[in-house]
Amino acid sequence: MTNDPELYPNYSFKVTSMLILLRALFFAAVVTCVAVPIQAQQQSAPLDNPNDAISAEKGAASRRSKIMVGSPEDEMMARQDIKAAEKDYQENIERAREAAQLSTEIRDAYLHNKAFGRTEQKKLERLEKLTRKIRSEAGGSDGDVTIDNVPSQIEPALSRLAEVSDKVRKGVEKTPRQVISASVIEDSNELLEIIRYVRGFTR
Repeated sequence: MTNDPELYPNYSFKVTSMLILLRALFFAAVVTCVAVPIQAQQQSAPLDNPNDAISAEKGAASRRSKIMVGSPEDEMMARQDIKAAEKDYQENIERAREAAQLSTEIRDAYLHNKAFGRTEQKKLERLEKLTRKIRSEAGGSDGDVTIDNVPSQIEPALSRLAEVSDKVRKGVEKTPRQVISASVIEDSNELLEIIRYVRGFTR
């Protein structure tokens, strides 16, 4: 038996048709193999209802929130720490305001009475304690301080006392919580040095 096209005129046409059919079947098989996994994935998490999508998103957000916040005990402790830090910050502001007020009272009392009495001595001691605490809260410690234009008399020294004390107050009020202020530390050291000068004049 021979495959001579002249003897079998429809032979080429049949072969070509079969090749086209095989290609079509192969293409259909490939499309089916790709579509089946996608359909299975969609069926594994059906979200036909828009409310289901919203619920799923909320659930994911809730899980992320729990991971970030931690346990209720940890969250409570974190809140307590924030409240304690805020309380310390407000107390330090009150110290600075009291220190500025004491400095002004000491200066005005001397200018009025031309004397430095026992009441002023106590206020000066209180002022020193407040200033040391303010410096500590700002992250500072004892250090050598050089004062320019050292007052040689008590009245200029008291005026300088009130001026620097008010400067400390402003620095504390404008410095955010949990921030170390070099200017507050420097001004507090200067204020402590002036207090030492004033104490020397009153002995």
